[in-house]
Order: sequence, then structure tokens, then C-alpha cells
Amino acid sequence: MDEQTQLVAVAVGAATALVTEMTRNGWTAAREAVARAFRRSGEEQGERQLARLDADQREAQTTDTAALRDRWQRRLLTLLEDYPEAAQDLASLVPKQSDTQTGVKLSAIGNSGPVIQAGRDNFGGLHTGGQ
Repeated sequence: MDEQTQLVAVAVGAATALVTEMTRNGWTAAREAVARAFRRSGEEQGERQLARLDADQREAQTTDTAALRDRWQRRLLTLLEDYPEAAQDLASLVPKQSDTQTGVKLSAIGNSGPVIQAGRDNFGGLHTGGQ
């Protein structure tokens, strides 16, 4: 993966986690990680971005979360393009692969024949002959 793609991935993941945490108890830790990242651009710029962040957090319950997430993705990506070293601060917001559910739980109840799942992009219905 090239550097630009990695920065975009970090910005998207961090923005998603940030907006999610705006409405949870983990907000303080998320805010501090973003504050560290924005301080890399200088104290004045960092404080201005934190004021925006705090304003958005206060309105997070009543604001469209998709719009809020998009706004922070753009801001974080701009920061990362100028200060790629801030990626380590923002990466701490992104859940590790092991922290998220990656499997699929399937169950088949009352079927008259075998059920087979192969691959990852399956769709369609199960026909049991009697129905």
C-alpha cells in the first residue's frame, strides 16, 4: 500500500472512531489523541482545531453523524498530508483488527438438507424442497 493510501486509511478510520467516541465515555481519550496530532501543526492551529472538535462534540447527538464523519475525515487527511508523522497519534484511535468481529455466524434451523457456505459474497435463499 502506498503512503497516500495509508494516510487516507488512517484518516478514515480515525474520523469514524472519533465521531463514534463523541457520544461515549471514551471521548476524553479520543480528544487527547486528536489534540496530540493537531499540535504537530503548531499551538495556534492545534487550539483552533480543538475548538472545532469540542463544538462538534457538543452537537454530536443532534448532528448527522455521516456529515460529521466526512468533515473530520477531510480535516484529518489534510493534517496527515502536511504532517504524516501525526498518523501514529491518530492510529491509536483506530480499532485493531483483533478488536473487531471479523467472522460470520451462520445457523440453519429446521432444514431438510445440508447448508453450504463458500466464499464471502454469497446471496440467495435456501430451498428445502418442502416449502
